[in-house]
Amino acid sequence: ISDTNRTMTVVLVVVVCAAVGFAMLISWLLTVSLSRLAFGMDMLSLLQFEDRGHGSLLVSRSQFTEVSNCELSFVSLERGLKAFVKYVPREVVRMMLAGEMEVSTMLRRVV
Repeated sequence: ISDTNRTMTVVLVVVVCAAVGFAMLISWLLTVSLSRLAFGMDMLSLLQFEDRGHGSLLVSRSQFTEVSNCELSFVSLERGLKAFVKYVPREVVRMMLAGEMEVSTMLRRVV
């Protein structure tokens, strides 16, 4: 193999390794952001609003626009549910979120 072919092979291997490393970094960043969002959704479905003083179950925002938009929607939903729980009994909200029965039936049982 000539020196030119050997050099091109080394450059190609370096570029491929860099591309794989970059792809792994991006996938890790997405996984962390989406896992944090999924955890917040799980806690919200249980009406657990432990925000640890941050005002929201989500502490930081993602670097990716699409995930960040989902996180902003989550924070709005979280605020709405917190306000809703102030005026409607927690058990009624929990049953509504679980889809266990219709709202009119729940309200008749609670009231």
